[in-house]
Amino acid sequence: MIILTLLLGIYAQNNINELLKEWEIHIEQSSIESQSTFQEILHYFKDEIPKQYQSRFFRLYGQYIFYGLENENTIDYARALYYFKKSSDLGDINSQFYVSLMTYLHLDGSYNIYSNLKTESQLFRYVKEKYQSISLIDLYFSAIQGFDQSSVAMGYRHLKGIGVNQNCSNSALFYLPVLEEFANQPIKAKYISENRQVAKALYDSNFYMNYELDIFGHAQIFENLNLVTHESAVEVKQLAFSFYYGLNGLRRNFTKAYQLYLKLYDQLNDKESGIRVAQMNIENLGVDKPNYQLALEILNKISTKNQEYQGKIYNALGYIYFKGLGVHQDIIRAQDYFKKSADLQNNDGQFNLGSLYMLPSTIQRERNQQKGVSLIEKAATTGHAMAQYSLALILLDGVDLFYSCDLAAALLHASSSRGPWADVLKTANYLFQQEQYTQSLSKYFEAGYSGFLVATCKQLQINLENAAVVMEQYDAFYYNTLHFSDVQNRLSQDPVYQITGNNNDAFSYLYQDYLQFVNQSTLHELLELDSFGLNGVLQYRFLKQCANEKEAICHMKLGDYYYNGKYEEVDFQKSFQHYKKALDGQLIDAMKAHVYFNLGLMRALGQGVEINRTKSIEIFELSINSYSLIPILPVNAQVQIIDFLVNVYKQIDKTGIELFLDVNYLELAKYLIDTVEECLIGNSQAIVNVSVGFIIVILFGWRLKLINQYN
Repeated sequence: MIILTLLLGIYAQNNINELLKEWEIHIEQSSIESQSTFQEILHYFKDEIPKQYQSRFFRLYGQYIFYGLENENTIDYARALYYFKKSSDLGDINSQFYVSLMTYLHLDGSYNIYSNLKTESQLFRYVKEKYQSISLIDLYFSAIQGFDQSSVAMGYRHLKGIGVNQNCSNSALFYLPVLEEFANQPIKAKYISENRQVAKALYDSNFYMNYELDIFGHAQIFENLNLVTHESAVEVKQLAFSFYYGLNGLRRNFTKAYQLYLKLYDQLNDKESGIRVAQMNIENLGVDKPNYQLALEILNKISTKNQEYQGKIYNALGYIYFKGLGVHQDIIRAQDYFKKSADLQNNDGQFNLGSLYMLPSTIQRERNQQKGVSLIEKAATTGHAMAQYSLALILLDGVDLFYSCDLAAALLHASSSRGPWADVLKTANYLFQQEQYTQSLSKYFEAGYSGFLVATCKQLQINLENAAVVMEQYDAFYYNTLHFSDVQNRLSQDPVYQITGNNNDAFSYLYQDYLQFVNQSTLHELLELDSFGLNGVLQYRFLKQCANEKEAICHMKLGDYYYNGKYEEVDFQKSFQHYKKALDGQLIDAMKAHVYFNLGLMRALGQGVEINRTKSIEIFELSINSYSLIPILPVNAQVQIIDFLVNVYKQIDKTGIELFLDVNYLELAKYLIDTVEECLIGNSQAIVNVSVGFIIVILFGWRLKLINQYN
């Protein structure tokens, strides 16, 4: 029985790991399938999320929200940030990258704070500086712990001097380990090298994609198609191209690409596809076992006047003889083929020939560093990522060429822009093409933050123009629509939050550093915070802490908040208590009048206390004695008017200070006239009395509105 239980536990664990892996792939692809996978995972985690899965699961859930997969029309950045922070706190280095990104781009709600603050305030300076310093700290620790995308982003920051001193040496220190890892692994190096070939489609234009077709529909039709016709050849080749490079929403799949290219060559003798089949056998991509003889046969068989094709053929033949793949190794013959390829302006041939010239001399071949550097430089200028990397190493070494740290760092940056971490940009372009602007925006944010070659946005000093265009022209997102003030309410409806059973204050968790500023900011600065959105919540939190220090004005404001139900449920008892505490401190006359009036109203209406008309009249008198906007009327008369109108107010079943202040007093006066109209007929004195009452009603309403506006 124990063994059976253990086996079932291992089986369930394997299932969860597979589901998480599948979900991660769907999220990377921004696939709609991520929703169904998420529901399957929730089924496993319906009772609790085991500790060993929490950091990864929280990060994936944050990405799921951040990429707009939860809701295609809007992205809840507040909840995404919450889960990234939870994952980061559990040690996930990927999440640190996203926390850094959201902080730097003000997606953490900071824009809603500083945009309404005076520039000389301490809080403003902190918020403005935080997006540089805090974001840099998260990014730095993520990079030094081995997250490649953070290393690339740090390299770019040092290259451009974004939040740090511009320093090419530091830039190179972050770029080199990442690129070195890929350069020393053939498949990964191929990934970087080949990605340059789609650079033009991806980078020359902000959004344009070369292949406008229903790629998923074609994938289903052509993947298992046995016969390829001339009519379908173009679409099959486009599908193979998309699989090879991971374009148009498809995940990179060399196996499927190879199968399609092989069909095109076998059935239609397509020369371009034949060259690709040969290359993929040479590089062991998408095949169970490389067939070097087939590659050699295809390359020798193809006859073409196309300079581009012939350059690729010569380079592939050179590689075969250089490595001795299915033939005896022959460096001289390889060099001859590389030279023919380079003469045809093939940048692979230029790079390979240049690399040969840089190798130590042998009996058969002489080293020529000058030619080698020249050829590598030519290849680098065409966007050859491996050539850019190699040239950067040469420039940093300063032995075979002059030392140039700045140029080396720039080359490393260009090379890094072709790495696998740049797939996010391809996905962004695809989503934009599909008019999924909200989802594409998050991808552009991520690509731009990493410094990938999109375009330049001077405002953020980082490559984010695509994101800016999506925001401005396609209404994908506005900073003032960020809803952070009610994040706790939205989390309460969150299925993951419900499973974790978190009872913590999410707002305090996200903004604990801002809340500390209550001890460093003046009361005037706190009260200047905007009363809507995130700022209003911050002000409310500030006031709660401020009230603990017995500041009368804070108690007065909290009394208003609880009375009107701002940021908390309406609570008349708390409101009454705060108003009473406010009177124990120092208030200016107008504020004291406001507090007395509200207390009198609560006594009169029984809000939070028992109804006591006598007591309410006494309190109204205190309000008028403190501050009166109608000094020409005796205090007793004003009190009687207020008492009269409060009773009218009760009769017409109105509740709440705000509604009372918003009464249309002209309509109210007409209502009073209509109700006693029959009694007024033939009674001129009564008409005079009603006219005077009409004037008094308007003056009283005017007084209340002025006091409310003043406060």
